[in-house]
Amino acid sequence: MLKVYHAKNTRSVRVVWLCEELGIPYELKVLNFSPADLQSAEYLAVHPLGKVPAIEDDGQVLNESGAILQYLLEKHGNGKLEPKPGSAARGRYLHWFHFAEATMMVPIGNIAQHSFIRPEDKRIPQVAAESVESTKKMLGILEKELAGKDYICGSDFTAADIMLGYDLLLCKMFGLLSDDLKNVNAYFGRLASRPAFQKATA
Repeated sequence: MLKVYHAKNTRSVRVVWLCEELGIPYELKVLNFSPADLQSAEYLAVHPLGKVPAIEDDGQVLNESGAILQYLLEKHGNGKLEPKPGSAARGRYLHWFHFAEATMMVPIGNIAQHSFIRPEDKRIPQVAAESVESTKKMLGILEKELAGKDYICGSDFTAADIMLGYDLLLCKMFGLLSDDLKNVNAYFGRLASRPAFQKATA
């Protein structure tokens, strides 16, 4: 059975969320977000950087959240939660799927590192402040993109929403979803109301 290594409020939310949406059977291995768990010899044998997520499946170990989602979609999706390869909608789907991690998570990660995770003497306030401004800019892009849409690719919920939804979960936690972001807030509300999201973030 698929084994998913998960810590609360980390990128592994994406993996659990997808498994719940698709009804994929999985064994959940819950870790504390602490060196005792993540830097243990046992876990470093699974993920050499001591980060989450990681999965073990049929003798394979994967530990990039976006790659894990694509792998699980190919193996279990049967065409669900993503436009058909070669279709007109595929390009925009791939854009937002990868934007979530490659672009938007960079400043969000810096906010976390320099506001909460690193020891106080290792935090750089300027990095945190600049990252807040960068994240706000990206939220503004999403606000325009979501005008008249239920989901990032249109009327259908896709795995790109799972990728972005995790980003917005952190933005919500960091107090960045201001009232003027009406489209973004409504979008996140739709995502947060999904039972699979609620299971993944419990």
